[in-house]
Amino acid sequence: MKLPSNVVIAAVSGAFLVIAGGALMLAVALGGTADGAAAQESALAATAPSAAGEGAPAIEQAEANFVADASAPALAVGPDGTPEPYWLIKQREARERLLRSSEETGSVGVQITGGGSATRTLPAGSTVTTVAGPVTRVVASGGLTPLTGVWGGNAEELSSYLLASNPRPGFSVPTLTLAQYYVRYAGEVGLRADVLWAQMLHETGFGAYRGSVSASQNNYAGIGATGGSTPGVTFPTAEDGVKAHVAHLVAYVFTNDRASWTNPAVDPRYDAVNPRGIARVLNDLDGRWAVPGNGYGAAIERHVAALNR
Repeated sequence: MKLPSNVVIAAVSGAFLVIAGGALMLAVALGGTADGAAAQESALAATAPSAAGEGAPAIEQAEANFVADASAPALAVGPDGTPEPYWLIKQREARERLLRSSEETGSVGVQITGGGSATRTLPAGSTVTTVAGPVTRVVASGGLTPLTGVWGGNAEELSSYLLASNPRPGFSVPTLTLAQYYVRYAGEVGLRADVLWAQMLHETGFGAYRGSVSASQNNYAGIGATGGSTPGVTFPTAEDGVKAHVAHLVAYVFTNDRASWTNPAVDPRYDAVNPRGIARVLNDLDGRWAVPGNGYGAAIERHVAALNR
């Protein structure tokens, strides 16, 4: 691949650097794996000439696309004045720690894991382009879809899928708002929003609530409901109900707490999950989240597959 004249490729203390016009555009940790080679190829492609011009305009366009696609609620304003979603804030903090470390060691490393590009100017004045991740839309079969990861879709997709089957769900907030809660809180703890949303669809009948749990309970996962006349836990708000749902799955997937709100105060059944960290794929919830639960994970997986078509 032929590079523009203002682009320099350099290896510094185990890092692969791309410098364009005197500015650091990309820093990738070097490695001997196929993933490392793919990351280097992506770095070259990011700065190569395109129909729109040199590499820098291409990166600006990637940033524009990223901002347009971000669907999670904006929690802060980035250095360039653009509202930032929750997971980008965490990424930026990690990048800043890496850059501070590089001042001491002389190396810069940013791991590329897949997803959409984002460009931000850091306090030191360097522009680093990374890829948001780990991002996934992988769907397996037979209940083997993973529970962990950051889903590559957005809240609009979740909302549209539900409303296509039930235009008037009984939620206490607009369906899109509910979906935004799921995208936000699932991403904060490293769980897939599409999987949690699919589980909510299964548990609530697409928001129709035809079982023992009523819509006014803001209970989206049957937490505490054992069938019959036992309706389960009631949560004050829709947001509280989503956080409890996510926290409950955290207890099944991880052995440690993942956020300040993953605790029994948010999910009253949090400590009832024993053993912790037992679930890796949807099938692992069979006979645990639902009893007897035969085919429980596979039923949820069908919605996950539809969401990712």
